[in-house]
Amino acid sequence: MSDDHKVLIGIGKRCKISHAILDKNCSIGNDVEIKGGKHLQDIETENYLIKEGIVVIKKGAIIPAGFKIV
Repeated sequence: MSDDHKVLIGIGKRCKISHAILDKNCSIGNDVEIKGGKHLQDIETENYLIKEGIVVIKKGAIIPAGFKIV
């Protein structure tokens, strides 16, 4: 597996994250883009939730490289 596809604890390279809360021990892969805001609908998944435009990455979540919430 190349370095660009490994997911380690913390935030990967070239990530753009705004209007978000990252809980502890989450893993954010490289090139992830998370841009919270009022344009997003409320939703809850296994790894994250969106409430009133704020994106919350859950404790221990693994967000793969290239993932986008915009």
